[in-house]
Amino acid sequence: MPTMNGSPTTVAITGAAGRMGQRLCALTEQTEGLALVEAIDLTGHGQPATPGIPGIPGTPGSNVVITDAYSGAADVLIDFTLPQATEANIARCVETDTAIVLGTTGLTDAHQAMLDDAAKTIGVIQATNFSLVVNVLNKLAARAAQLLGDEYDIEITETHHRFKKDAPSGTALTLARHICDATDRNFDRDVVLGRAGDDAERKPREIAVQALRLGDVVGEHTVHYATLGERMELKHIGTSRDSYAIGAVRAAGWLSAQPAGRYAMADVLGL
Repeated sequence: MPTMNGSPTTVAITGAAGRMGQRLCALTEQTEGLALVEAIDLTGHGQPATPGIPGIPGTPGSNVVITDAYSGAADVLIDFTLPQATEANIARCVETDTAIVLGTTGLTDAHQAMLDDAAKTIGVIQATNFSLVVNVLNKLAARAAQLLGDEYDIEITETHHRFKKDAPSGTALTLARHICDATDRNFDRDVVLGRAGDDAERKPREIAVQALRLGDVVGEHTVHYATLGERMELKHIGTSRDSYAIGAVRAAGWLSAQPAGRYAMADVLGL
């Protein structure tokens, strides 16, 4: 994780005042070879990036305080924000020669084009989910679809907390894309988002993605395979945001040693 000269990889984190941002800040500070140097958010200015827990000894806050703009001083920027903020962050990273680890979901084709252009000059890792288990699930889901064949219906369900902005989740859509790529399906034609109406009968090779929003669920994704007489499910249950944050922090350390280009978590994990 250290840079070529042996010094720690410096990391900046956007969305630092949010729940995920606070965990990213804390885990970065706890990871050998990384150094948190900037925390950015539109709220929480001047507050510690990782606040201590009041009344509990041994939980000091971070020496890094939250600011409202990235100065460009880090080796890698970790971005878990909203699409409108991400657009400016991509441009700023290109301007300051900062690699970017991007976990923001709900990005448009225009954002993807920006990332393609950015990857010509900086390192870019984009993932809809940085969990090790989820990335293994992508591989298993695709392989299972290949092995079972067209006689098996495939559906995807995802559940998240009531505050999640976008639906369906980027992780669910990524699962669908992996299955489509492995089975010669066309994502735009064969993947449908929910079902409704009087003519909602399942079509051959169709994959429906259903979204539920319930309470404080961190994240659950299930791929269902079924034919007449039997059913199989592959499922991931997230119980803590740390599973995602740990992967993103790991990706930041890995990316700091890579040349400009566009990468995925499969590259980081060697999958």
